[in-house]
Amino acid sequence: MSDRRDAKGTTTASGTREVPFARKPVWEALTAVLPYCPVCDVSYVFSGATDDRAGSRMRKGMRFVCVPGRLDGAPPPQDAVAGVVVDWVAQRSVGTRLEVASETWRTGIELADAGEGSTRVTVTVTHESRGGNGLVRALQRKALRRTVQQTVDSELMKLPDHIRQATKDSSGSSPVERGSSSFEREATGRVLHLRGEVDAPTVRRLQLPRVLEESEVVAIDVRELAYIDSSAFAPLLRWAQRTSRAGRRAVIRGTNPGFDETLGVMGLTSAFIRER
Repeated sequence: MSDRRDAKGTTTASGTREVPFARKPVWEALTAVLPYCPVCDVSYVFSGATDDRAGSRMRKGMRFVCVPGRLDGAPPPQDAVAGVVVDWVAQRSVGTRLEVASETWRTGIELADAGEGSTRVTVTVTHESRGGNGLVRALQRKALRRTVQQTVDSELMKLPDHIRQATKDSSGSSPVERGSSSFEREATGRVLHLRGEVDAPTVRRLQLPRVLEESEVVAIDVRELAYIDSSAFAPLLRWAQRTSRAGRRAVIRGTNPGFDETLGVMGLTSAFIRER
């Protein structure tokens, strides 16, 4: 990871991550033109031509607006964030520019082969302030650097979720059960069962951070879990850390290869005790 700021009020951060997927599915996942992204919980309205040879894909010059949450066919609000695709090289790089009030955000993604069946993804985010008071910008510099780097880290963390979501959407498989949770009482405390597809909106709907913080959870059962968004792992990790400090084990129960693979990719395998 790296970050830098120049004298003109531009802050840039970048980071790289290898994912265990070939370049083509990674490219298709990151350039898909979708009305709603469940990984980010953001709706998009695109305009401009797409690449007919590759299906509905971003192309340079394509414009869009983005809105948090689902639009479900409703028009975007007039103050929706506007963006444009400013870079596009097939299976190599894509870049976007967002205009937000007096700020410009640029995001660039570069792909490279990283061994058999893997891809190296580099994300670079640049923030530029337009106008405003120079002294105020200087005082905000440290917080801004942190925000830009956190944006890069978040994008890298969500990469496997984007790829799996795109693979699932293109497979034509039947809909997965909507995410749900329930508790089972044991002698030592409560076991939290996670089921179905726990995407970003479901993490919020289930109030997962609050549930894990306020309930006496001794184990989490994932055997019926079909998909889990990367946003769920922050509260899971905090739960594991609190449990460890209390002298107990943070136990994840149930056979689930997809969940285990995600743990490995995120480097969190050692944070939990796995019980099949």
